[in-house]
Amino acid sequence: MKRILSLLLALVLLLPGCGSKAEEDSTTAQDAETITRVMLAFLDENEEADDITWYRELSDVESYITDCYKLEDVPLSDGAIARIEGARAFELAVLQVDEENMEMMTQALQEYLLSRKGDFAGYFPDQAELVDNALVLTKGGWAALSICRNQEAAQFGFESGFGDGFNARGIPAALGPDPEDLRPDGRLIYKDPDIEDMTPYDTSAILAAWESGNDSGLSRKDRKILNAAKSVLEECVTPDMSDYEKEEALYIWLSRNVRYDTSHHNSKEAPRTSYEPYGPLINGKGVCLGYATAFQLLMDMAGVECMTVTGASNLMMNNHAWNMVKLNGEWYCADPTWDNRHGPGHFTYFNVTSQHMADTDHQWDYDNTPEATAAAHRQENRPPAQAGGRFSFYWSFSFISRYMTAFWAWRRFSASSKISPAWASKASAVISSPRWAGRQCCTMQPSFVRAISSALIW
Repeated sequence: MKRILSLLLALVLLLPGCGSKAEEDSTTAQDAETITRVMLAFLDENEEADDITWYRELSDVESYITDCYKLEDVPLSDGAIARIEGARAFELAVLQVDEENMEMMTQALQEYLLSRKGDFAGYFPDQAELVDNALVLTKGGWAALSICRNQEAAQFGFESGFGDGFNARGIPAALGPDPEDLRPDGRLIYKDPDIEDMTPYDTSAILAAWESGNDSGLSRKDRKILNAAKSVLEECVTPDMSDYEKEEALYIWLSRNVRYDTSHHNSKEAPRTSYEPYGPLINGKGVCLGYATAFQLLMDMAGVECMTVTGASNLMMNNHAWNMVKLNGEWYCADPTWDNRHGPGHFTYFNVTSQHMADTDHQWDYDNTPEATAAAHRQENRPPAQAGGRFSFYWSFSFISRYMTAFWAWRRFSASSKISPAWASKASAVISSPRWAGRQCCTMQPSFVRAISSALIW
């Protein structure tokens, strides 16, 4: 963690004048050395950091790529290389060229990887595997070579170096908020991203029809929503259930029967129904607001007090929505969207505290929203037999830990990333699919990646 803080301070000194994120182009990076250092920060390579050799002067970088990458007569605008000499394959390179020379650059990097693997094959199989999993990434006029253990973190570091990855003070958003943007309790001062219309769908007419048993006044759309919700309740809820049991049954139903509408980040053209109960209940897909409003409607019809919270994620860069449920007079938080990826019964955001949500990259209007602090119905407090064999993974973040919450957010959003992996020796190493929370909907520091990967990988 000291390494991260030192890096953060160094970056503040390295970066030029600050401008707002909206003013910066998403393919405009700060400089090659900064991007390389950001990539390095996320790799958790601290046991190797002292062995790294740097090429930072443009003339040195040009000589290196001529000698090692066999790339001649391709003018560089900027470049930086960090590598370990000897019998170790680790190498990061960030290079800026004219876009007309990008194809030549990526081809040279691909050929270099082939030759580099030959340096280790048969002698150092672990290092050969690193090269085998290496990536060449491109974005605009920038190319990056990544030979390291944690390719996902390296990709995220590369992305963080561009205009859309910096906060208003010029610090990579992935490294965390400016201290001036934090409340005394360590939470981010909430500012609505206001990227999307997050007005919850009005279900009052549907609920009135449910209570009266008369749906004649409903629109065709609302009648379909009501009938779909009735079917779910008939399937999941019985009169003898407690409020908690009703909540759990409906939450599991959503995880089994609804998928995230990936058109949201693939084309940014998800239909409005995906933001409404209609999407999850009728179409079987939705975005975060659709999940949240569908869950609230089901809970309202089941007679359990529930509310939809509209807030933000990704350090306030994206809109998000989730729920709060009141059980025995106390509030609990639940995020059916982010839990949808786990499959039925494997929940990380089910009946957790407000602090848990804040520690896992949720931001909201704290002062005008109930604070969830209850423990009786939290998942981690349920006996294994009650939990149905569920795996509970909860962690306690320190103040500094929150700085890195954008990492897992990036994993969810990577499908819509402008980064293009030009080549990877293994297809599985190419930028992963999202975490089904969408661009509007997150989270973790690199030092935790290995420790929790078995619990959070999908």
